[in-house]
Amino acid sequence: MPTDTRLARALPWLTAAVILAYSLFFTWHGLETYFDNDDMMNLYQAWRRPWLEVFQAIPIFWSDFYRPLGALFYRGIFAAFGFNPLPFRIACTLLITANLGLFCWLARLLLPTGRAVALAALFFAFHSRVMEIWFRTATVYDILCFSFFYLAVCLYIQVRRDGRMPGVARSVAILCCAVLALDSKEMAVALPVVLGAWELLFRGIEWRRWWLVGVLALMNIPFIAGKQSLPAVYKPEYSWLRFTTNWAGYWNHLILGTDGITPAMVPVILAALLLVAAALRSRLMVWTWTIVVVSMLPVIFVDQRGAYVLYLATAGLAIYAATLLDLLQNRIVAFRPAWRLPFACAVFVIVGWRYGKATLHDQRIDRTKNWLYESPRQVRALADSLRKLQPTVKSGARILIVEDPFLDTEWTPTFVAALVYGDPSIWVDRPKKMPAPPKDWITYDLVLTWQDGAYRRLKP
Repeated sequence: MPTDTRLARALPWLTAAVILAYSLFFTWHGLETYFDNDDMMNLYQAWRRPWLEVFQAIPIFWSDFYRPLGALFYRGIFAAFGFNPLPFRIACTLLITANLGLFCWLARLLLPTGRAVALAALFFAFHSRVMEIWFRTATVYDILCFSFFYLAVCLYIQVRRDGRMPGVARSVAILCCAVLALDSKEMAVALPVVLGAWELLFRGIEWRRWWLVGVLALMNIPFIAGKQSLPAVYKPEYSWLRFTTNWAGYWNHLILGTDGITPAMVPVILAALLLVAAALRSRLMVWTWTIVVVSMLPVIFVDQRGAYVLYLATAGLAIYAATLLDLLQNRIVAFRPAWRLPFACAVFVIVGWRYGKATLHDQRIDRTKNWLYESPRQVRALADSLRKLQPTVKSGARILIVEDPFLDTEWTPTFVAALVYGDPSIWVDRPKKMPAPPKDWITYDLVLTWQDGAYRRLKP
């Protein structure tokens, strides 16, 4: 089809609208999600830190301050809007939508055709196993890390693909993005490896042009050294068993399976993806394979998390899959150039239909999703009850909750009470966390209990 026709000019905009609508169809309910236990911990820890300490930790990215850019996110929105989850959800939704646009920019820099960009964006727009990115504020660390990680990648590749080196302003911008990505989540240490792999694959070994990649790599040294005080739950276990077991779990998420992928199959899958890329002589597929493997290294050796940790990796997987489909389309229509655009539209519709149907079916399998909604229900029940049963308390008040639905290892009730009343000196006791239940309630200003699915006030 001639490129100057009205349909050809409108098709990219129509495609973008379809992809955005597709993404919002699956994700708009994320605006309704309440705070969960992790949010309470993150928000409380950020709220208790002085503003100056939060701002100072951002340029000092190697300090032991826990993810300072995420802390600034929590601290700033709470200061502006108080204990209200909606502004947090709106901010996350805007960031995720911006990340979709950022991904499209990355795909446009790398992929040769608009149809490949459209397919990549479709794959990236939503994945049901990664839905915590769209439904949980606690994943804001991954969201922010993605934003600055891939912004740095785009700024770098945009000039390097033409053989030029970034100027002073762009170099400073890339370094700032790297710092902010490191301030968001530890997975950002993969950035110099990803850029270094791009140099090797697309520009060759020109060592005098590697200075910026070298600076980014050197930045990782103090960062890694400064994060050695992480809690034990984040400590890595460097073993082949941990690597294959975790990857098996994540591959099962990616294919919307349960346990079909076993640890023994992991090296076969990774090797097969690399061999396909090599057989097709696609440097881009090799590079995106590198993104998938390297971006997961910071988390693949720790206890397995939800599939939201695949957020960075899904960008590489989406471009890999789109490149493969684009190459296949080229071979199919090689002798019928006139079929190129209609065939591309047909492939886009079929892929979108099948992929969307699989994703929607996967979401509907677990209709209750207790793993996603139970924690927000618990937090909301306590916050609403505190506001209703005791709108105000004195500074430094002591609260006793005789029974509650929270686990005995959680500090969430203390966090909720302090944040609802805006007083960090408020303390909550729970018999299930105490060596022995209190003998009387004299020292407590408020006593609650959980009974028949609701909180009831016992004192005053």
